[in-house]
Amino acid sequence: MAKLNYPRGVIALSSVEMWERFSFYTMQSLLVLYASAKVISGGLGWSDADALRLVGYYGALVYVSPVIGGVIADKVIGRKWAVLAGSFIMMCGHASLAFPGEKAMYLGLTLLIIGCGLMKPAISAMVGEFFKNSETSRKDASFAIFYMSINIGGFLGPMIGGVVQVEYGFEYAFGMAAVGLFIGIINFLMSKNKSLKNVGNLLHRDKRIKESWTAIEKKKLAVYLMLCVTNIFWNVIYVLPYGLLTLYAEKNIDRHVGSFLIPSTWYYAMYGLLIIIYSPIVATMYQSFKNKTGRDMTLSWKLAIGYLLVAGGSLILLPLVREIGLNPNYIGSSGYILGFYTLFSFSELLTLPVMLAAATTFAPKGFSATLVSLNMAISWAIGAWLGGEFGALTQEMNPVILFWWVIGLCVLFAIGHILSDRKIERVMQS
Repeated sequence: MAKLNYPRGVIALSSVEMWERFSFYTMQSLLVLYASAKVISGGLGWSDADALRLVGYYGALVYVSPVIGGVIADKVIGRKWAVLAGSFIMMCGHASLAFPGEKAMYLGLTLLIIGCGLMKPAISAMVGEFFKNSETSRKDASFAIFYMSINIGGFLGPMIGGVVQVEYGFEYAFGMAAVGLFIGIINFLMSKNKSLKNVGNLLHRDKRIKESWTAIEKKKLAVYLMLCVTNIFWNVIYVLPYGLLTLYAEKNIDRHVGSFLIPSTWYYAMYGLLIIIYSPIVATMYQSFKNKTGRDMTLSWKLAIGYLLVAGGSLILLPLVREIGLNPNYIGSSGYILGFYTLFSFSELLTLPVMLAAATTFAPKGFSATLVSLNMAISWAIGAWLGGEFGALTQEMNPVILFWWVIGLCVLFAIGHILSDRKIERVMQS
């Protein structure tokens, strides 16, 4: 078997990304708990509904900011400086959260939104700079390492951050997130002029003649934007793990294992761990499907199965949701949340990376990065905002009704994707 050689710079960038995600997911797993905790416990004392709306607003702005940050990185300061500046700004944001009070929180979240907008699109693009277009296998393998680093950080952050928060308080957990980013910055500076060399530097290219889009390109763009709109609802549910379900884990789940009380953030960490476990399984599933049928599984079927898995996960949650609706102090089994994560994490692997990859297929020449940003701005940002509103509504009306709506809409979207499969494939292949 041929051995794939990875550029040292890819490993360096993956290390930086791991520490950045370690910090990001530490904060994200704690934000709803921090806002809703009583002031005497080190929190802000907000209602659960307001805390869930805060999570939605923050998620929406975080996913919109890369649209602007990517342009700044590509056209103004270069990707390398965007990664460094964005990481430093985010470190200051985490440090600000370590101070008590709403003003410090708003300052911290603002800095995190700005920093993430600069750093996220730039570091992903830098990974791709190491390869020529023809080096498909090496590029895919390197992005697999990069994606794995994201999930390792997503697993370790809530695991360690949850223990620190329980033992020492929110301020120390947020401070730990700042330390994680500091380590990432040091790693980046050590690699900046060595393994990264000219990767990420600002390039001054000659102006190119703008080519008009063909009718086919316009049609493919319209179809992809339609898919982004239909993907909004999936991203509404994507907010549940670090919003409503984290609150359920904190207040309505029996977390005792003997005398040990499991930190509520560990459930969010388990979700990240399942992504790591499922990644090779999904890759094997795709290859097995191709071996049996002689063709790849289509985009529409992947998205349809993703929605059906969300419906199944929501059915698992229903008994817990019903009991909480009757008694807000109800304490149930961990199996409800873990059962949901078991299906939803698989759904994520059939949805998020698939939509990002589809951007390169549907995009007019030279506009794939733009379509990725549009996907984030439409699907992720609007979904995050509505996800916060959905979580808040569960505190203000019967949550069982809301989850039955989720199940029904998931089935409806799945059917829609299946019925449009042939038309979508014809446009993709045109």
